[in-house]
Amino acid sequence: MNWSLSDLMKHKEPLHFNENLDLKEDLISRTSEVLDVKLVKVDGYAIKDRDAVLVSAKVTGEIVVPSSRSLQPVNFQLDFPVNEYYVEAGTSLDRFDATETVLPVQDDQIDFSKAVADNIILQIPMQIFSPDEENGKVPMPAGDDWEVISEEDEKDAQIKQVDPRLAKLKDLFNSEDSDPK
Repeated sequence: MNWSLSDLMKHKEPLHFNENLDLKEDLISRTSEVLDVKLVKVDGYAIKDRDAVLVSAKVTGEIVVPSSRSLQPVNFQLDFPVNEYYVEAGTSLDRFDATETVLPVQDDQIDFSKAVADNIILQIPMQIFSPDEENGKVPMPAGDDWEVISEEDEKDAQIKQVDPRLAKLKDLFNSEDSDPK
């Protein structure tokens, strides 16, 4: 999805686009967090906004990423918006809000496929688990002298663990009840 900024600036009506992108090779080469890319669909429009072009699109699709715990492949659904302004290099950016994405365009070419790939990488969660891992159906990893435990298991272990200095007091009341005086 390559466009000329000057051509988009000449359009009086919004330019609608609805395309399927093959970003597999690009995403896999850019990050080890992507194992596979299924279909990526982009539906949106480009519209002139004074001295800029606003490209607004909805990205849907599916990628495969490794589980944070087991490194097993996990399907991750994509469904997010992309809103970016494109301006000629050297244009003043004062009129734009600090929260808006504004990109200067070199050589009059907008490569929106690259912008979609960038945003897909940003959508990958820091921690993702397979459905079985989320439901606790897969045991936690363990080794000879170590094991991974959940926060719930750790809290339960702390509650059950008695301070050894107070362990003798635990039996004190039991022995007093059985001793007749």
